[in-house]
Amino acid sequence: MGKRRSRAKRKASFVQEFIPGLVVLLAMFLYLNGVSFDKAFSYVAAGMVFLLIALVAVWFVRGSLKSSEPVNLKKEQPRLRKKGSSLNIASNESIAAPTKWSEELIAQLEWRAFEKLCIRLWQEKGFSVKETGAGADGGVDFYLYATATEQKIGAAQCKSWSKRQIDVKVVRELQGVVASEQLKLGLLMYSGKLSKTAEEFIANPAVSVKARGNKDILNEIHKLDAEKQTQLLNELFTEDYQVPSCPKCDVKLVERTAKKTGNTFWGCTNFPRCRFTMRV
Repeated sequence: MGKRRSRAKRKASFVQEFIPGLVVLLAMFLYLNGVSFDKAFSYVAAGMVFLLIALVAVWFVRGSLKSSEPVNLKKEQPRLRKKGSSLNIASNESIAAPTKWSEELIAQLEWRAFEKLCIRLWQEKGFSVKETGAGADGGVDFYLYATATEQKIGAAQCKSWSKRQIDVKVVRELQGVVASEQLKLGLLMYSGKLSKTAEEFIANPAVSVKARGNKDILNEIHKLDAEKQTQLLNELFTEDYQVPSCPKCDVKLVERTAKKTGNTFWGCTNFPRCRFTMRV
């Protein structure tokens, strides 16, 4: 650190001494060649200002290009993983399309695809759905409306967490929305596992939130006719159904490699406008 500072000081000292000296020498050169000293000095000063502006412009353009360059984007498609198995589908391998719904299959959906599944199921039950949109959702992913009266009757939150338990904070936020907006129902649709405190909170009779896990969701799917079940499979299980989406931009993330550490991570395709990242 000390060496870096000393080098920086030497560079600054060199610039401070070199530039004024160069200006004087050039002015003297012009003066000796018949140009008045005042004009010679003004010409040289103007030239140095122009040079300084050019250097600053080059530095700015170079910095902008460098900051907008993606961080070691891998050219291959992101790998697809399934928790609890050795499945690791490389980009050059063909992905077999699923033909039958199961709890395990639902658990493989990334969060945005899981959310779309929940929305479709409620639409099939005859409700109108209004999503809250990408970004901070305030504890609600979509609202339920009675189709006939267009009355808002419920709020739903979807969580597809495979690496950690769904904490009671999620349920409390949803309960707060239901209470403040005087709704009839709060619905937590989840893929994963609830924490013990979350289960205890939902079990309280005073709480309006109901929880529906993969088993409940699968039962709702099986209530649909075979054609609609197949249609849902084709819609949701595309080749990138395990690739997470950016919660801010609602686009698929891409797998990147950090230059300094060599670690891989998920990054938004809208970088540098969006700098959202998550662990692989």
